[in-house]
Amino acid sequence: MSLADGGLLTGTRFGGGHRIVVMLHGMRYDQSSWHPFAAELATTGLAPLTLDFRGYGTSSARKQPGSDAGDVASVVARLRADGASEVSLLGGSMGGGAALEAAALFGAKVDRIAVLSPAVEPTRLAGKLPTVPMLILASEAEPMADEAIALQRMSPHLAQIHLYPGDAHAQRLLVGPHQADVRARLVRFFSDGMREQPDIGR
Repeated sequence: MSLADGGLLTGTRFGGGHRIVVMLHGMRYDQSSWHPFAAELATTGLAPLTLDFRGYGTSSARKQPGSDAGDVASVVARLRADGASEVSLLGGSMGGGAALEAAALFGAKVDRIAVLSPAVEPTRLAGKLPTVPMLILASEAEPMADEAIALQRMSPHLAQIHLYPGDAHAQRLLVGPHQADVRARLVRFFSDGMREQPDIGR
């Protein structure tokens, strides 16, 4: 995707159709870290899109303050313009923060948001989170646990939360001892849009 400043964001599409899940990586990863799970999601009829943020992988744009969230909002707008019937976001750590800020601060029109250990300051989003279903996953002993709980409390009727034992952070949850449950929750959330009451597994 070409950007207004002349840079380029690169991504990979999985599956087909118009129900898009944009997958946003953490600081220590690039889009390839999502590829195994993107392939899994594609078998459910969803169309995952993994992205490289500025400065990662083959994306050529120069990172600027706030650029990640703004770029996510631009990608969402482009997907809508291209005919996507549903656009949801899945982000880990830095990518989770960008997903939340894109929706809360940049007005990205999304259908669902799932975040793994989101790296974000919850007070920045107070009163600005969109009224869409959210799923928040993190570990009990990791640095982002308190932020995850604070986010859920800001939107208790729409946000589900589950904290796992241990300290696995963000995308490490997808390969750790609880990976089967993490994957099942994400597949169910994006495929069926769970509406059960939030549970705090802490």
